[in-house]
Amino acid sequence: MSLVHRVGLVAGGVAALVGILFVAALFAILSLRHAESRESHSSDVTVATLRVRTLSADLESSLRGYVLSANPRFLALFRDARARVPGDVSHLRSLVHDDPPQRVRAASVAGELHAYLLDYAENVITIAQFSRAAARGPAAGSEGKRRIDEINGTLDGLLAAENQRTHRASAHAQSVTNVAVAVGIGAIVVSSALVLLFGAWVARAVARPVRRVAAAAADVAAGDLTVRLEGGGAAEVAALVTAFNSMTGSLELGRHQLLEQNEQLREGERHKRDLISMVSHELRTPLAAVLGFTALLLERDFPPDEQRRYLEIIDTQARRLAALAGDFLDVQLLAGGDLTLVLTSFDLVELVREQAQLFFLEPSSHHLVLDVPGEPLVIEGDRDRLSQVVGNLLSNAIKYSPQGEEVRVSVRSVGDDAIVAVADDGIGIDREDAAHVFEQFFRAADAAATVGGTGLGLAVARDIVTSHDGTLEVESTPGVGSTFVLSLPLGARRAVVGAEQNAPSRQ
Repeated sequence: MSLVHRVGLVAGGVAALVGILFVAALFAILSLRHAESRESHSSDVTVATLRVRTLSADLESSLRGYVLSANPRFLALFRDARARVPGDVSHLRSLVHDDPPQRVRAASVAGELHAYLLDYAENVITIAQFSRAAARGPAAGSEGKRRIDEINGTLDGLLAAENQRTHRASAHAQSVTNVAVAVGIGAIVVSSALVLLFGAWVARAVARPVRRVAAAAADVAAGDLTVRLEGGGAAEVAALVTAFNSMTGSLELGRHQLLEQNEQLREGERHKRDLISMVSHELRTPLAAVLGFTALLLERDFPPDEQRRYLEIIDTQARRLAALAGDFLDVQLLAGGDLTLVLTSFDLVELVREQAQLFFLEPSSHHLVLDVPGEPLVIEGDRDRLSQVVGNLLSNAIKYSPQGEEVRVSVRSVGDDAIVAVADDGIGIDREDAAHVFEQFFRAADAAATVGGTGLGLAVARDIVTSHDGTLEVESTPGVGSTFVLSLPLGARRAVVGAEQNAPSRQ
């Protein structure tokens, strides 16, 4: 027999014996609870009966006080006591509902109290308002005493019956308690003996291999996740060793992953602090300009040319705010996976021409060098989103290069891909910063010190390009300039890629 079978056999025998003793103890306990429940019910009936008796006494005393003193306070006390009659009597009747003799007595009490209130008490109060002497007379007093004695007599009978039952229930509960205690003591003694015998056997047959695992677990708890156990022993012990070694391996791997995640969280916290600082800085300047020039236009009259100049400043700063809001919204959509692409077929060359005209339509501080093919390059994608990407690259080229320099934009096809390159002769990007330039909220130190921005544009742009099965890369030399290269699949290749992704896999 294997170790599991032997342990199961011994444990089954112990469980059977303990189960027998437990059933006996449970039977005794249930009997005790039943007796205690009956005793508790009798106590509840007694309490409810005494409450009704106290209520009848309150009715009598308050009524007598009013008749003797004509004090309205006693009449108020009588009204309060009368208001409690339905509830207290109803509670008493509900407690004895399943007991026919007591139910009859409770019904009698209810009828007697009702008759006392309607036939006697209310009449006495009415008489007292006209003739206090008549209300104080011996006839009224003897009639009230007779009715109260009748009520108390019925309540005494109800109390006597409950006292007898309480006594019997108490005696039975005591008897059952004695039996339960005896059975419990016997069960404890026998169970303890069996457990001791079973423990001795387990200590000899099972504890030794477990100690090895415990010692290794202590090493793991101390931080040594490289500890491993040697195999051997019974099949169950070998399985335990294998599971332990697998656990320590998983813990070691998990620790490495947690360390990496912790580093990512620290990086995220740093980005969050940078974001707060950046937002407070980026929003303050355009808001101040909009509010300031708006206030000037509202408070003073300016010549049309000066008004137009102020309005152009307001428009520029408002567009800057709108761009900031758009970047944040795009980041949220991309992070939540809610960005929806409206795919159409369009000419990439035409799109690049349009964006170049938007940024270089008026006399500009930079020179545009546009190199595009004469024939269309048709791709399939979201035209608005890709316009956003190209516009971001053109905007960055203008912002991060000195005035008077060239911005070179080229479009060409290479194999099945359409390539858009935007080059400038600006400040460039360090190799170390270039590895992070497409991360959210990242901004190189030189760029952050000289040019405003959120650090979101390139991150959003790469996500949009990636969703089109394309790539966005940067080649840069500090002090010389940067070239951003956008690669998108042409319409035919994108259709083939989509068909391959949707094709069923073959086993």
